[in-house]
Amino acid sequence: MKSNTTMLRLWNLGQDHLVAGRYVAARRALESAEALAWRAADPQSLARIYLPLLEARRQIRYNAGDGLILITSPTDSPAAQKKSLDQFLAAPAGTVLFTTPATAGAIRRVIAVVENINRRARRTGQWFEALLLLTKNKERRLTTAADPFFAAGLPVIDSPAPLAASTDPHLQIPLPPAGLYSTGPEQVAARESLLIAWEALALKWQHRHAPPTKTAWQELAWLRKTLRVDPACEPVTMRLIALAESLGRLNVAP
Repeated sequence: MKSNTTMLRLWNLGQDHLVAGRYVAARRALESAEALAWRAADPQSLARIYLPLLEARRQIRYNAGDGLILITSPTDSPAAQKKSLDQFLAAPAGTVLFTTPATAGAIRRVIAVVENINRRARRTGQWFEALLLLTKNKERRLTTAADPFFAAGLPVIDSPAPLAASTDPHLQIPLPPAGLYSTGPEQVAARESLLIAWEALALKWQHRHAPPTKTAWQELAWLRKTLRVDPACEPVTMRLIALAESLGRLNVAP
């Protein structure tokens, strides 16, 4: 009973933050409510929580895309890298792409930086997001810290180039060279590429990890894992909501 009361309090708090435009605080409260509802195997509460949670995550995504876009360069000096990252962290919103060799040690170091940025954003309310730009044999692939493998990434090409749909199996992501972009056509083009890339990475993860057979609760768990790759993925979240609503109506236990 206590956990249910806490879940409802967090749900209401998250919606209050969302209405007030405090998207990071809304996400934090709603994610805590979602975790409690999941542990309680409460599909009806999950179905109610996911819609405002999606909106909070989407608002963070859009604001992060509209803000500074930093594409780091491994050839920059440590001082130059620190200067560009400090500029990024001083902004209210932005997306950073950390360019790094696709080796286990290098990826671990970058993920540690990404986790620090995420913690900072949760503490300050800044709208930050981060991706990995892995390099291997002169090839670049864009991926997330939740799925930090070269094979999991999307091929990156020099922009400008036509941008395909997220469902295209041959999707390539056009991006400008390393640098800091605040305005102008390169920032706009990079933003559009990143919005497509997030969803495409979630769909690619699903293709690689789809279970051969699944119950409704197993599918629900699989969808939750997909949201680790792209927390703001609308198709995945809407399927999750529909499935949770169905489980609630049928009163199906895990």
